[in-house]
Amino acid sequence: MENVFYYWILWGAWIIAAFFLKKSIRRTMISAVILVCIASGEMFIEVSSFSLRVSFILALCIGYYLASECKRKVYHFFSVMTLTSAYAGIHLFEIFDPVWFIVDRFFIIISVISILAIYLGKSMPERIGLLVLSMSQGELLFWVILGKFHDGLTIGTADYLNMAAIGCFIVCAWTYLEQIMASFNQQAQKSAKGKQA
Repeated sequence: MENVFYYWILWGAWIIAAFFLKKSIRRTMISAVILVCIASGEMFIEVSSFSLRVSFILALCIGYYLASECKRKVYHFFSVMTLTSAYAGIHLFEIFDPVWFIVDRFFIIISVISILAIYLGKSMPERIGLLVLSMSQGELLFWVILGKFHDGLTIGTADYLNMAAIGCFIVCAWTYLEQIMASFNQQAQKSAKGKQA
């Protein structure tokens, strides 16, 4: 199975969303979107000479939705364009000059895009939106460029799904770690103020 990371991470996210989030419409929507992404993991749509994975289209739509919810639109736009260029650039650089890659591009892309999304975004939805939208647009840009030289390409490969899932996991884990550290710091400051009084 090619999409092992994709399915495992999405199943874990669905379990967390369905059983650990507070009951609300938001929880229901998150759970439903995750299940639709899991179900559409192996569905394809033929467009011209390309084959589009349905979960890729869903990820692109999720990215655009999260971008529309962002308050800093211009900043978000330039951040997405930067990350999109990084994603497509790393792919193209690997094709044209593979000698420079000591580490597999899979790990390079995950680390670069995840770190930049964490650095450029302020909240969890903004970071996830940056990551998903930039990886989706970068994937589209990369395959459109290669489409000029080859026919029958698939946009939204198994590598893309795995990288997007791992990237989302890294962003979520880092954001939760930040929140835990902030609450510990706040508790420590409260106890220090209580001892001084």
